[in-house]
Amino acid sequence: MPDHDVISLSSDILEHRPVRGYIDGCFDIMHSGHYNAIRQAKAQCDILVVGIHSDSVITDRKAPPVMKQRERYELLKHIKWVDEILYDASYDIGLKTLEKARADFCVHGDDMPVDSSGKGVYDELRDAGKLRIIKRTEGVSTTDLIGRMLLMTKDHLCKPNTDENIDLNKRTGTLVRMLTTTRRIAEFSSRRAPSADDTVVYVDGAFDMFNVGHATTLEKAKALGTYLLVGIFDDETVNKMKGGNYPVMNLHERVLNVSACKHVDEVIIGAPVEISEDLIRTMNISIVAQGSISSFSTQYEILVRLFVVPKRLGILREVESDYPRLTGATIATRIIKNCLTYINRNKKRSKIENEYYCNKQHIAEQ
Repeated sequence: MPDHDVISLSSDILEHRPVRGYIDGCFDIMHSGHYNAIRQAKAQCDILVVGIHSDSVITDRKAPPVMKQRERYELLKHIKWVDEILYDASYDIGLKTLEKARADFCVHGDDMPVDSSGKGVYDELRDAGKLRIIKRTEGVSTTDLIGRMLLMTKDHLCKPNTDENIDLNKRTGTLVRMLTTTRRIAEFSSRRAPSADDTVVYVDGAFDMFNVGHATTLEKAKALGTYLLVGIFDDETVNKMKGGNYPVMNLHERVLNVSACKHVDEVIIGAPVEISEDLIRTMNISIVAQGSISSFSTQYEILVRLFVVPKRLGILREVESDYPRLTGATIATRIIKNCLTYINRNKKRSKIENEYYCNKQHIAEQ
């Protein structure tokens, strides 16, 4: 992979001079907040360049990233709103960064960072009129996800909104929860319906902690046909399968993550565990793709039973994973091994996030 080069992922040729936008980040443990920021940035330009920082830079400035550099770099290639990628992007963003990315402006959330001296990190770009502010996605962050795994809580799972189920932020006394609206789901959706000529491929699973292993598997599944339908199990089903506090990400979060993948055409929210003939007929499924490895803690016989019908119909295909060891358990293990580092990191980040929630102003989402 070339260092410091902007890699183009788009073959589109625009007749007018394309407007080029830029957004960057660590993109460690990607979540719907990351994807929504990228989506909003893309809405402001024709070509979106996404910069991503190296492991060494992140370790020096924050803490060691949970996801390895190759895993972070490769995942960006599978996100639908990303046109070009600037690898090894400088952490100190300024006009030179925009010049390297050949971008007209930079995009950042309304949680504007400051350096140790109290100066705004993006002041140079703001003063030059090359900074555009977008709405930060509330209720989800890398800090929050790491905290879920360290504390092994179940507060994040989808439950009825009764008083006893509301989780108040004990530091601020304010309710902070990701609000999944139909508008946001629609904005993440491909909005493409299958045609009579499409070959519909179906793959299901938890898709917890969506990562490059999931993305490359979905890419291979899509290659088996022309239309990829993804079934995502609800929280209760995943918890019964895996135990503990799994899934780390709730159903709404997992649906948005999968929908951000450019290989996905449609998602079934809360998909049935067993693939029945009725499901196959209703969704006009021609091929059922099965991953080559599962991290579920159920017995092998149970997993086999889930695919009895597609196997009998001769439409079951196995898709070999490019990242067979990259599972939710693997990610959790990495965090636990460096728990003291991440606990200290979370203390700092939580303070910053709390200050944002207390002082935020309304900004319309793009």
